[in-house]
Order: sequence, then structure tokens, then C-alpha cells
Amino acid sequence: MNRFKLISLLTTGFLLFATHSFAKPNLPPPVEDMVKLKKLAGGTGPFTAKESFPKSYFLMPQNLPYLIGLALYHPASSEINLSKKQLETLLKLKKDLTPAIIEKALKIKKLELEVVEAVALKYQAVKAETLYSKIDEIASLQASLTKSHLICIEKVKAVLTEEQYEELLDYAIVNMF
Repeated sequence: MNRFKLISLLTTGFLLFATHSFAKPNLPPPVEDMVKLKKLAGGTGPFTAKESFPKSYFLMPQNLPYLIGLALYHPASSEINLSKKQLETLLKLKKDLTPAIIEKALKIKKLELEVVEAVALKYQAVKAETLYSKIDEIASLQASLTKSHLICIEKVKAVLTEEQYEELLDYAIVNMF
């Protein structure tokens, strides 16, 4: 990378960081909800280094944005200037969608742990073929969860203006790196 590109990249990064470092979230993080969710999720599997429940159980947990959380709780979320009505709509979406997401994620986690128990925790384990139906069920539930995520993205877009959505993406993408 030549010197000019490096300086441009560093300057852009600094400006993005400086701009966002003074912003405030629309709402404080829902710490109480996060504690309840962690308790509901239970312990992680024996081979799980890090779990982000329920996100870890989506088919595409890292490549789609979680827009409701970004719009409400991200440190720079106040920059999108949501109206009171938009905030209320996003909170209602969260309230309406979250229970089904949690239910599916818990079912996926339970099935995954059953597979781990059956095949990986003992030397004398069941034959892999006997677990194929569970694997298919996990895949189906993950696909369903991800389809719900896509619908959620559409619904959030419908609440925001194009400018608000572009601003949300700006800090969402910065947040991902």
C-alpha cells in the first residue's frame, strides 16, 4: 500500500471514530433484558468458545446486521435522529419478534447439544447416520430463524428514511471491523 493510500485510510478511520465517539445511543443498553436472556440461554456447549445468544443460532450470524439493536442501542444511534414514533415502532417490533426468535434459538441449541452428547463426548458413540434427522431439523430451524431476520431487516427499513438507513449502515459497518 502506498503512503498516500495509507494516510487516506488512517484519516478516514480517525474521522469516523471521532465523529462516532461523541454520539450517544437512542436508549441505554437493556442490561436487565440481557441478564435474563443469558440466564434463559443456559450454559454453553463443551466446545463453544463464545456464544452470543440468540445470534449464534442464526444461519448467517455474522454477515447480516441486527438493525433493531443498532438503531436503538448502538453508541452512535442518536445520529440517525429517530422520531418518537419511530422509536416506539422499533421497540414494538423488538417486543413482537424476540419471543419467537428466542424460542427457535433455544430449540436449536438443545438439538445441537443432543448431537454433541450423542457423537462427541464418548468414545463409544452412536453412528453419525442416526443423527442426520436432527441435523436436518437444526438446519431447517436455522433457515427459518434467518428468514425471520431478513423480514426484520425489511421491517426496520420500512420504519426508517433512506438517509437514516444509510447513516445506520455507516456506523454498523464501522462497528463490524
